Amino acid sequence: MYRSFRPDDLAATVAVQNRGDGNVQTVVSVSGAPLAPEPAAEQGFKIERSFHTLDGDNVDPGKVTQNQRFVVVLKMTEPQPQFGRVIVADYLPAGFEIENPRLVSSGETGTLSWIADAAEPVNSEFRDDRFTAAFDRNKDSPPVFTVAYVVRAVSPGRYVLPQAKVEDMYRPDRFGRTSTGSVEIAVK
Repeated sequence: MYRSFRPDDLAATVAVQNRGDGNVQTVVSVSGAPLAPEPAAEQGFKIERSFHTLDGDNVDPGKVTQNQRFVVVLKMTEPQPQFGRVIVADYLPAGFEIENPRLVSSGETGTLSWIADAAEPVNSEFRDDRFTAAFDRNKDSPPVFTVAYVVRAVSPGRYVLPQAKVEDMYRPDRFGRTSTGSVEIAVK
């Protein structure tokens, strides 16, 4: 049996009962969009996101101009490193585009010596809507590891800055996320 409930239906009590002699397995799935963004969280990992000029100066993402390029730095802290396959995902706000270093040399961050605790991911992806990086971790890994990528502000407007997230792919109880923010891109 499959059934969807509308919010008004959930206000009433919903009961499911097995009237047969055998065991019945049930799965309850819930989906939807939250009314308010989730707050920042640290559960085995801490993640910090910062924005910088190509020279390393801080940038306020709430006030950038069209065609401005800057570096997004994601700094993860795992107080007690342990074995794990870790994924970092940073979804882009609308109005931003990643400069993919596999396509243009202007997206390369390896020459930015001011980035501290840089770690080489096992895999990284520069998609239209997000940046992702995967890391193999173990008990001897440094507790702080950083990854960065270059973005360009392309479309003027006000946008939501989604959360950046880090999680152990096989232990969902170990994760961290930033808070949600806002971005404003002014016409140049």
